[in-house]
Amino acid sequence: MVNIMIKKESVIPLYEQIKNEIIKQISEGTYEPGSKLPSEHELEDEFNTSRITIRRAIDELAKDNYLTKKQGKGTFINAHKVQRNLLNLNSYTNFMLENNSKPSRKVIEISYENATIKVRSNLHTSEESKILKVQRIMHFEKNNDGLEIGFYPTEIFPDLDKKITSDVSISNLLKDTYHVSQGHSHQQINLTFATSDMAKKLNVVLGSPLFQLERTVYDTENQPIYFAVMYYDPNKVSFIVDSK
Repeated sequence: MVNIMIKKESVIPLYEQIKNEIIKQISEGTYEPGSKLPSEHELEDEFNTSRITIRRAIDELAKDNYLTKKQGKGTFINAHKVQRNLLNLNSYTNFMLENNSKPSRKVIEISYENATIKVRSNLHTSEESKILKVQRIMHFEKNNDGLEIGFYPTEIFPDLDKKITSDVSISNLLKDTYHVSQGHSHQQINLTFATSDMAKKLNVVLGSPLFQLERTVYDTENQPIYFAVMYYDPNKVSFIVDSK
């Protein structure tokens, strides 16, 4: 068993550090859904801490639906869904960092195209406007990816295509390089079905239901800066409405 050192001098409580580490191990596939979590005694040794601290971390994880306790049998890993808040839908990078996970993206297509009526309407652009289309795979957890198709007006973001890589947060790029800050956004969630292309990119069965999230992002002057359409497997991602 690997001994995982926790930072006892940290301002983050020990149980919270252990909780975050177990969530990380679940997301990375160290613990598979349905598998049994090591015993409290084993976790004491692994984290080099007290039984009380371990028990509190487990109780918190059970409360958050990561774990299920079964009397006389042990504690088991639940099939977990990534939760995103529709009232506070931040960027993918910020979402991952807030959940103690490393962002992992893959750019699969960058192209220029004549925007559809829907894209032009959301971006308030003319038919002649040049639009940059960026397709990316966004990794959440093991075997859990999302597909994002973003549309960016080139009059606001010239040469954006030359700056985008799989290692770059586009939201941070718009803010730091183009000095365009996000104000608010408008979301609409729909149900659609996986085409052959989507099924291949998301590793789902052709025709499977998918969440389709349409998002228009505005700057602080209430002008649209980009429009994105995102696709998620509803078996692995859920959306909540929480005003907190």
